[in-house]
Amino acid sequence: METATPTYMRIMQGIRRDIVSGALEPDQKMDSIKELAKKYEANPNTVQRALARLEKEGLLRSNRTAGKYVTENKLLIKSIRYKEARKITDDFISNLERLGIQPSELVKLFSDPEFFKKNSEEH
Repeated sequence: METATPTYMRIMQGIRRDIVSGALEPDQKMDSIKELAKKYEANPNTVQRALARLEKEGLLRSNRTAGKYVTENKLLIKSIRYKEARKITDDFISNLERLGIQPSELVKLFSDPEFFKKNSEEH
């Protein structure tokens, strides 16, 4: 049985994705908690919780009088981007293995997009 992702984690995932994808740039000022609450359709306290956790991870920093900013640490952002990519890749490969697709077929899939189309027509 799958449980729903808590709202604060969904917000964290969205902001983390925006940071590692470059949609939010290093040292960019974050939207206000009120604006983020509206964007994510969440309680401002929940947004604050997500931002506090991202700050603990080092992806955000606080300026007491000017709000929150994306970290300037490009190395940290790059490291998290690679970790996220690795997780997506591992999940992708696991799903393919459950379908019985072998690594050699995967190579063919990407080198020859018609491979699976040709093989599915044979069955």
